[in-house]
Amino acid sequence: MTLTDAAAWRAAGSLVTHKMLGELSYEAMLRPRPGEPTRDGHRTWLLDLPGGVSYRFEARRGAFESWTVLAGSAVRLADGAETPADDPRTLVVDARETLGLTKLRLADVLAELTATVTNEAARLRRAPTAAELSTMDYNLADGHLTGHPRLVLNKGRVGFSAPDRARYAPEAGEDVRLRWYAVHRDLAQFRSVADLDAATLLHHELDDAQRAEFTARVAAVGDPADYAWVPVHPWQADEILGTLYSAELATGRMIELGESADAYRPHQTVRTLANRSRPERHDVKTAVSVRNTLVYRGLNSAATLAGPSVTEWLRRVDAADPLLSEKYRFALLGEVASVSVRHPLFGALEELPYRFHETLGALWREPLVATLAEGERAISFAALPYRDASGEAVLTRLITQAGDGAEVWLSWLFDLLLTPLLQWLLRYGVGFCPHGQNLILVVDADSRPVRVAIKDFAQGVDLMDEELPCYADLPPEADADMLRWPAHLLAQSLFSSVFSGQLRFWAEVLLDDVGLARGDFWALVREVVGRYRDENPDVAERFDACRLFAPDVERVTLNREHFAGQGFDKVDRDDEFDVRWGRVPNPLHAPDPDGAW
Repeated sequence: MTLTDAAAWRAAGSLVTHKMLGELSYEAMLRPRPGEPTRDGHRTWLLDLPGGVSYRFEARRGAFESWTVLAGSAVRLADGAETPADDPRTLVVDARETLGLTKLRLADVLAELTATVTNEAARLRRAPTAAELSTMDYNLADGHLTGHPRLVLNKGRVGFSAPDRARYAPEAGEDVRLRWYAVHRDLAQFRSVADLDAATLLHHELDDAQRAEFTARVAAVGDPADYAWVPVHPWQADEILGTLYSAELATGRMIELGESADAYRPHQTVRTLANRSRPERHDVKTAVSVRNTLVYRGLNSAATLAGPSVTEWLRRVDAADPLLSEKYRFALLGEVASVSVRHPLFGALEELPYRFHETLGALWREPLVATLAEGERAISFAALPYRDASGEAVLTRLITQAGDGAEVWLSWLFDLLLTPLLQWLLRYGVGFCPHGQNLILVVDADSRPVRVAIKDFAQGVDLMDEELPCYADLPPEADADMLRWPAHLLAQSLFSSVFSGQLRFWAEVLLDDVGLARGDFWALVREVVGRYRDENPDVAERFDACRLFAPDVERVTLNREHFAGQGFDKVDRDDEFDVRWGRVPNPLHAPDPDGAW
């Protein structure tokens, strides 16, 4: 079904408004009061705001004290009139005093919100069915996803113009061609895993004719051996290299080589691109100095350079552990090579905000699609709760196609996902960033789960603040870059990214679609986590230190952090853990007497 621009805008606005009511209420930024029970566990809620404005909507409460707002139920009440709540900007203006938004911050939030709705409308104009999305090429499917499930301003991409959005946003469905530059080695550093060097990498990534053409352009300026080659996102080339690096381009310390022959498609992060022309070639993560969600999407130099050594260390641990490498085949999509460029002026000024130090670099990541066996297909975890225009969800479709029932299918998936993550966390003290965009489900021809893969290691893998035996083998570059956390904070990687960040949404989808009681859903999660503890008594003390079965957990409040807008221009990007506010019951502790978990 093709939507008109007006219909797509209203539909996108309604989706974001209902999400905002739920997620900002979850973070106690909005405080609705209860009304009458309605249907299927929902009740009416009333949000009273200054100026005599109210919002009425239907919702039910779930795990972690979350809110599931019934689509299309929200209305705005003002001046005796009742209108559909389908423009989230109106909600922000109505609630600005409650949200603490004034002046420039109010304008910034409204601008980023407008961009988010615009990008959602573009997605809706060509939205596939759940059937189509569940079988679509993994790299193409990314352009149809709704973005971060908790952050309301999740597609703001501050810095993109309307033409940029049409060219580079994943929702646009357009190919992107990287631009290659040669950078003098006094500014550029290259790293790779042991069995790969720069020449081999370039031979794999570029055809012979293009390598010869690029080499000739370098030779016209200087000795090719004195230069490292780096692929650059075209937006970054226009907006950052053409301005901040104009001196280096003029003096030959940086040389423009040309455009890639291969076509790429952007993932939801915009800066990571997958090769459409040659899928066996690496995904490329580039620096793109736009602000999306909570950070500017550049590439931190230390993390970029450490990526290959982190990959090698993780691979060694994985290869020595039959549970990870053989039984579960938990795939690590390694970052096998990287290059980082230090700006000669901005890079020397440590007091500058981090975004000025992250303007140029690239990471080459192993592609998943080239590793799939016959009959297998890969689906982003972020795609699982996707609903199409008819209301069908990808998660429900896969379960129905498999034909084994929701509880059996979920038991397989929870085991394939949680057991390896627990093994990494509790035996090796490794916490990944396993949100939906970083996790990939591999299913067989019958839609049954086969294995799980994970990606994004640079700035996405942290360690415990104790000395485990496996840490003795950490390469110095990786050890210096990886952050250390107490066990219970490192375990937040599971609560924030998996349990609260994904599974609470799945539980609501399956209650609505197949009638699976949420208590039964969370019982399956507790079973897998508890079984791990029972079968691994030697790490039980560390398990308990992670407080996985604690009665309550801290609530991670990403929207509070985002709306506050503090730290966008701080010097250090990751100088603290996620913002937390209050505590909520832990669904892993015990069943909810009222059946919400």
